[in-house]
Amino acid sequence: MKKVSFKNNIPQCFSYIRKRKVGILGGSFNPAHAGHIHISNTARTLLGIDEVWWLVAPQNRLKSSVDMENFDKRLSYARLLTNGISYIKVLDIEEKNKLYASYMTINFLNSKSQRVKFIWLMGSDILDNFNNWLYPDSIAKKMYVAVVSRPNFSSSFLNTPQKTKLGKRLKNSKNKTIFLRKKPVWVFLKNRLLSISSSEIRKTHNFN
Repeated sequence: MKKVSFKNNIPQCFSYIRKRKVGILGGSFNPAHAGHIHISNTARTLLGIDEVWWLVAPQNRLKSSVDMENFDKRLSYARLLTNGISYIKVLDIEEKNKLYASYMTINFLNSKSQRVKFIWLMGSDILDNFNNWLYPDSIAKKMYVAVVSRPNFSSSFLNTPQKTKLGKRLKNSKNKTIFLRKKPVWVFLKNRLLSISSSEIRKTHNFN
């Protein structure tokens, strides 16, 4: 990975009160990479959303802290990577508000706005651990969900117990109507697959 100078790159203005459709992509971003941009772009294209907010987590309780880079560096690198991509906002909402679990983040976002229509974005590769999240049943009940296909996990989960916690699945042709539906409801977004992961980047590049 190219040596970069990390700085506090402030994202372009984001708002809780503007009437927008916003995708929420949470994660460690250790480090952020082209796969995260691919998920964001897929969601934007297939769902017709206006923005994608990357919420950099202080620490994922399901991941080891041994190889975890410090929060400020992960945040700054994600902002540097997305510099010039105006629809992606890299935010430190979880760190600032001490939100250590997804259900807490969803409650926080819903409490902030009645005008923004949020949709929770997740790669199909992380759905295997969905049952280990805190209060997974409440997530789809309180926010729309879109699962984006990832290599080797594109459709294997569709017949697993995890998907039942997401509610009713819409047909692909109706993806953009999800914001008109009653929760819990979710969509499966399948696009050209991009095989890349943060762990692979850490192995082949010097992110530290």
